[in-house]
Amino acid sequence: MTTALVIENDPAQGLGRAGEWLAEAGMELDTVRPHLGEAVPNSAGGHEALIALGGGRGKDWSDDLSGLMETAVADTTPVFAICSSARMLAAAFGGRVEDRDEPFGPRMLAKRDAAGRDTVFGPAPMTLDVIRWRRQELVELPPEATLLAASPQGALEVFRIRDTAWGVQSHFEFTPEQLAGFGAFDDYALAKAAEVDEHIVATWKPILQRFARVAAGGRKALPVIDVS
Repeated sequence: MTTALVIENDPAQGLGRAGEWLAEAGMELDTVRPHLGEAVPNSAGGHEALIALGGGRGKDWSDDLSGLMETAVADTTPVFAICSSARMLAAAFGGRVEDRDEPFGPRMLAKRDAAGRDTVFGPAPMTLDVIRWRRQELVELPPEATLLAASPQGALEVFRIRDTAWGVQSHFEFTPEQLAGFGAFDDYALAKAAEVDEHIVATWKPILQRFARVAAGGRKALPVIDVS
């Protein structure tokens, strides 16, 4: 059984349905909840992967989480960072983050050419539906990062640092019902989120399950530019 250390920064922002997708792929999840006083470990030792969730902006343990992700990258432990954790991952390696107040809701991203040989995102569709929900924006990638997907407006949405650490600024793990419960989205955004939800599931479930396979040892780069 492949195991992943999961850092849950906010009780409302767990793995959601992505936890089921990973379990289907044979990944067991070991969740640390610093919001309940549990310590963020210094390394992901004993686990084959690290997953860092959103909701960590400005928390007391933010430096510890950044250090954990840096160590995991140095150890070539596969990392999947979502929302604020993705920005923290980028910032730890020299990326730049700014405050940004833009509307929340569904967005469509386009893959970049560099994603073609990526082990996790290579086989994904050329366009990726996501849910934008953040007050900060990654505006400059670190030198060691590769941009994998961006919005039409140029937002640096999906990236990889070195070979085994992926960051995704937006969300895919929450159902439309969960999004409605957050109280952060207007009726129009919720209606659009419901319309694209089947596409989000169809796209992101295989992405997360490919990450699980990478953690289990499948790290060979794709031999082609893209796979349909």
